[in-house]
Amino acid sequence: MNDYDNTNRGAAFKPFPEQQFILQGKLNIMGDEGQVALIMAESKDGSKRIEVYQRAGVLFANKDKNDENKQPDYSGPLDGLHQDWRIAAWKEMKGDNAYMSLRVSEVQKKQEAEAESQDEPSSKQIDDDIPF
Repeated sequence: MNDYDNTNRGAAFKPFPEQQFILQGKLNIMGDEGQVALIMAESKDGSKRIEVYQRAGVLFANKDKNDENKQPDYSGPLDGLHQDWRIAAWKEMKGDNAYMSLRVSEVQKKQEAEAESQDEPSSKQIDDDIPF
């Protein structure tokens, strides 16, 4: 039994040799339009199939990343029902194989972050209650 919880985590690897990106476009499913990619693949028995992948989000390079921090190499918003979530990716190596480690998390709203920082006492706050 595998007790590892892979919720909101994943990894992406180079395509298998028999996989080939062939087309991209839009697909409307029940009124919701989304971006799709079509990948030619081959089953173990040698038969060909086309796999349809729908876009889940987008990743942008992290320009503030440096070797000393654990920030992701890429991050960006998720699409569709999960627009208040983000995806982050770290470049990894396992032996000679490059891959990306993926993690999904809820976006921390700027207003929430500002409210939390305002709740904390600050040395810059001035006590204006002067008794007279």
